[in-house]
Amino acid sequence: MNNKLIPATIAGAIIGAAVSMIDKKTRSSVKNQVQSTKQNGITPAPSTKAKAKNLKDELLYWKETVDEIRRNNPELERAILDAKDTFIEKRNQKKISGPNG
Repeated sequence: MNNKLIPATIAGAIIGAAVSMIDKKTRSSVKNQVQSTKQNGITPAPSTKAKAKNLKDELLYWKETVDEIRRNNPELERAILDAKDTFIEKRNQKKISGPNG
């Protein structure tokens, strides 16, 4: 399974940032903010680091939980993949026949 959500989101963010930089006011505002940040030496607050660690721990927990479910229930994984394939097949059939057909 190729998950394209993350790469597409990153590509969209990069394209959006590039398009927004066309405006001269935006470019100078970003430039000033970067210079100000460099001069002030801003570092993340301890609470930000704690939140990031909590988020990381939460993601690891869910990843381990999903991996455990996949290991213990291979037939469930197959059923989910079959359902996904069926859904994609139906979606592709709708694209071919059109919305009214």
